[in-house]
Amino acid sequence: MIKSILCAFVAFISFQTNAQDNYKLEADYMNCMCSLFEDNGAEFKSLIKKAEQKLLSTELLTNTNGESYIALYKNIQLAIDGRISNFGISDYVIKRLLDTKNTKKYSKCMDGILKSSDFKDSKLSKFIAMSSSGNNPEITDLTSKMLEIFEAKDFNHEFYKYLTFSLIDKYHASNKKE
Repeated sequence: MIKSILCAFVAFISFQTNAQDNYKLEADYMNCMCSLFEDNGAEFKSLIKKAEQKLLSTELLTNTNGESYIALYKNIQLAIDGRISNFGISDYVIKRLLDTKNTKKYSKCMDGILKSSDFKDSKLSKFIAMSSSGNNPEITDLTSKMLEIFEAKDFNHEFYKYLTFSLIDKYHASNKKE
């Protein structure tokens, strides 16, 4: 009896460790981002939570699970048409990256991520390749391609939520040039 419980526990721990390793690059990226801020990313993380709450209050997200984020991506036009305000996450990050010290720190972090042996076949690699090909794709085209890469479980990770809110900021109606 004890042996079977121990085996189940070891299997559970192994599964948890493997699941966490799948998001190592994403965690590294978020750690890199947080290191750019004097408060070690507290305000940055707060902005991410506020953006999620805003989408929940406007019912563009039905809850915080991955399936709700998948549905958001499928109906992304509703999030950028102006019915909700810009989250300001992208502006917040860009403002910090304008500092030369932060630019160098970010560059060094990204270099480490890009040179990681885990990067080549990662979702992060696929996303970067997809988003850097072409000039300025329509958001619906971009999100359709993103849905070919991302799974519902990915949105349990802070990186994918940050990516979502940054994308909405970028394509938000208030940012369109008349």
